[in-house]
Amino acid sequence: MKAIITAIVMCIVTTTAYAGPYIEYKHEHQHKDWKFDKNTEHLRLGYKAKNNLYFELGPMTNGHSYEAGYKIKLNRFTFKGKLETKDTGTSKSKLETEIRYNF
Repeated sequence: MKAIITAIVMCIVTTTAYAGPYIEYKHEHQHKDWKFDKNTEHLRLGYKAKNNLYFELGPMTNGHSYEAGYKIKLNRFTFKGKLETKDTGTSKSKLETEIRYNF
């Protein structure tokens, strides 16, 4: 696992400065029925393209997570979407779409 992460980091670090690589830490504090359920931590390596498409992957508490998405601005509208998958032995995915109109 450490070898895979090291290889990914090296690939991202050796890309050109215009490529848009980044590293992100994400913390989720989850509740069920207004009571604390669990904490989940993610450490993701990502890449954002010039056309606002991005992808991220990396380890998380008890597994791995992956995310890919986009953000498009068109006049007063902003369209955002993503597919996120969390794999902790069983895979859970969600597809999220947002459409915003700015006044």
